[in-house]
Amino acid sequence: MTTRKYEYPLGGDISLNKANQGRGWKGLKGHMALALAVSLWIAGSGMASAEVVITSEPAGATADLEKATSPVTIYYLKNDTSLKISGDDNTEFNSYYAAKFSNAADITLSGYTLTVDGGNFKNKDLHAAYAEGMNGQANGNKLFINNGTNIQAIFGGAANAGASNNEVNISGGEVVSAYGGSTVSGNANNNTVTFTSGEVMKIYGGDTNDGAANGNTVNISGGTVYRVYGGKSLDGSAADNTVNILKSGMTFRGIYGGYAPTSSGNTINFAAKNITVEEIGDVQNLNFYMPADIVAGDTMVTVTDQKTSLNGVTVGAAALTGVQLSQGDSVTLLKNEKGFEGTAVTTKLTTPPKATSLTVDTSYEFNIRQNSTDITATLGDVVENNASERAKSLVETRAAATTFVNAGADMLASQGFQQAANAVAVEKAANGTGIGAKAAGGFTPFAAFGGSSLRAESGSHVDTKGFGLNLGFAREINNSQGKLLFGPIVEYGGGGYDSYLDDGTHGEGGAHYYGVGIMARQVNNDGFYYEGSLRGGRVDSDYKSDINGVGHVNYDSYSNYLAAHIGLGKVFDIGHNNTVDGYFKYFYSHQGGDTTTIHIAGMNNETGDFDAVDSNRIRIGARFTHKINDKNSYYGGIAYQYEFGSEARAHFNGNSVPSPSMKGSSGLLELGWQVKPGDGPLTLDFGLNGWIGKQRGGSVQLGATWNF
Repeated sequence: MTTRKYEYPLGGDISLNKANQGRGWKGLKGHMALALAVSLWIAGSGMASAEVVITSEPAGATADLEKATSPVTIYYLKNDTSLKISGDDNTEFNSYYAAKFSNAADITLSGYTLTVDGGNFKNKDLHAAYAEGMNGQANGNKLFINNGTNIQAIFGGAANAGASNNEVNISGGEVVSAYGGSTVSGNANNNTVTFTSGEVMKIYGGDTNDGAANGNTVNISGGTVYRVYGGKSLDGSAADNTVNILKSGMTFRGIYGGYAPTSSGNTINFAAKNITVEEIGDVQNLNFYMPADIVAGDTMVTVTDQKTSLNGVTVGAAALTGVQLSQGDSVTLLKNEKGFEGTAVTTKLTTPPKATSLTVDTSYEFNIRQNSTDITATLGDVVENNASERAKSLVETRAAATTFVNAGADMLASQGFQQAANAVAVEKAANGTGIGAKAAGGFTPFAAFGGSSLRAESGSHVDTKGFGLNLGFAREINNSQGKLLFGPIVEYGGGGYDSYLDDGTHGEGGAHYYGVGIMARQVNNDGFYYEGSLRGGRVDSDYKSDINGVGHVNYDSYSNYLAAHIGLGKVFDIGHNNTVDGYFKYFYSHQGGDTTTIHIAGMNNETGDFDAVDSNRIRIGARFTHKINDKNSYYGGIAYQYEFGSEARAHFNGNSVPSPSMKGSSGLLELGWQVKPGDGPLTLDFGLNGWIGKQRGGSVQLGATWNF
């Protein structure tokens, strides 16, 4: 007999020989023999070469992956806790492991993952982790079966002294028995098995000989499975286990909540209809959640082979999202032609109201009745609850669009007018307003560009990141009082936004505006000036969100906008090339109303009627400018702003919703630098704005003029 010895990363030696081969988990429960290997056992001495393929190896395989000479191959995953295998196997060994340990020390294997993508395993066992020593435990490991045939048994975690918090996920393949966690003498608690497709004979959430199997969960949403155990203990207890049956039209031989001498608090939840099962047992809570396609007269579960014991069982019923039943409609929850033993306690399950529209949640209350061969639920009261608060998220889009339009006005009233003045001045005046400069003939082009990141407090809040662009032609005319600056402009701007409600609802989308306008400023010889602008155009916006209890919601909106501002101020020369500009400005914007279609996943479309949004703001401030030389100036300013309204109102299918509003005070700090590079015709203006209060955040602005 050939013996091969290898060193393994956790210390100690591992001896591998044919005497230890051929023993699966169930056969090894009475005689634990093999040593730790973070391993895949592929071939034995004197046997055929393996055809198993390792499809993902640890990083740095040379250092971390040790391979013995064929025909025996051992994999030590020293720095990696996951292993992925696929391919047919021609060996006679019974088990595969991502991790295994057989020393009697108090070892706990955790964090290991085994993924199987296919192959013929010829009645062998698969383990994510296996700690077979006397005091070994396997906790928090994961096993994924995506495909594979002739698999005998699979284990998320298997150990002698305890197996808890392990996971098994089966999405294909053929398996005889599946165990979330399995142990000999310890506890098998809080394990999970999720089965979506494939074929499995038996599923155990947690399994133990004489310990406790508590708090395990089995989720069934497809495939073929014959017997399901939430938890099983031969000589111990099984408590608080849960089995969830989520797929309609399935057939079972048996479904058991907690199979043990002592069984308590175990639950079986049916969220499907047309289920056939030979036996239901070891359950204390039997709940029926009616699926969306349920109709009056349907039967959810039929038991065929023997009476169902209802002694100590509580039966509850509730409706899932999308159920459309009318008052008085009845559904058979449980049918058994052989009858029942005992009488169940009935209860109304406490479930959150289900959304039936954007603004309405509906609660269904059922009256449950046990007859000789069936248990029925009849719809009693249908209660509608106002849920309009969540719909506020959809109206935040209007607040975002108004923020972008107002940002365009702010840029025009500062950078736009400044660049228009620069454009018409052949020689820039000392105070930066064009006073005393010669008038340029005709119209001269100018541009102002800005980017911003702002938060608008609206009862919740809206974060916007956007840009704005002003393009215009300015002309200046001398008059008896001073100079009149005026010209047409074209504007475009917008960006993206994220809106947040206090309950965590997150909406997102974008808004863009484009329009034309006219601007004018009269600058008197004494430094007094007054100005105004008028703009109009189109706003396009969109919204999307996954709203809790409703699902995915989206819409597009289109409306017109009109905006204007007026202002007055005076520039004071305070000497030493310094000026102070004190001003008062009023801003108005109007975003027209819109009626649009709101798309809701899984529900009928709704009609959204958005009212017009009017914004009224005043701003009082001052700007200090220092001229360094003929080509460089810098400035700084502060201002106070108050928003009087900007409330966005809407109705969805005739139901009003809470209105976001940006009413309140904000403070502005601005800094900038004006420069005329070289002797060319170009003049640049770099500006930074910071906001605090109702509106907070910052923006950058760039102005440019080109004198011909």
